[in-house]
Amino acid sequence: METVYKVGAVCLIGALLAVVLKKSSPDMAFLLVLAVAAVVLVWLQDILRDVTDFLRSMAQVSGLAPEVFVPLLKTVGIALISRLGAGLCRDAGETTLATLVEIAAAFGAIWVSLPLLQAVWEMLQTLL
Repeated sequence: METVYKVGAVCLIGALLAVVLKKSSPDMAFLLVLAVAAVVLVWLQDILRDVTDFLRSMAQVSGLAPEVFVPLLKTVGIALISRLGAGLCRDAGETTLATLVEIAAAFGAIWVSLPLLQAVWEMLQTLL
């Protein structure tokens, strides 16, 4: 819980400083936002590791095959990273690049889900 408070405080301070800097130096404001994002991602690394370890242990106990579980984790990772990347592009005023990040993420999510889709397809074929 302490990490969430620290993240919130650093993001709030970073946002306020970015607003002030944006008037005189938009480039520096954007670099400040990038730096804050990097610090937050480093702080969240331990939490993310704990969550993925827990989900993996749940998958092992439930007997879920890796073909089901791994694409789910990868898709969640793609969604989180693409949301951050698209947001940074929008902050830099590059809405087209933000849209391209989102499109690439959609294709990436489909790509990592192909083993799962193939398993579902094979299961359906056995039912026919």
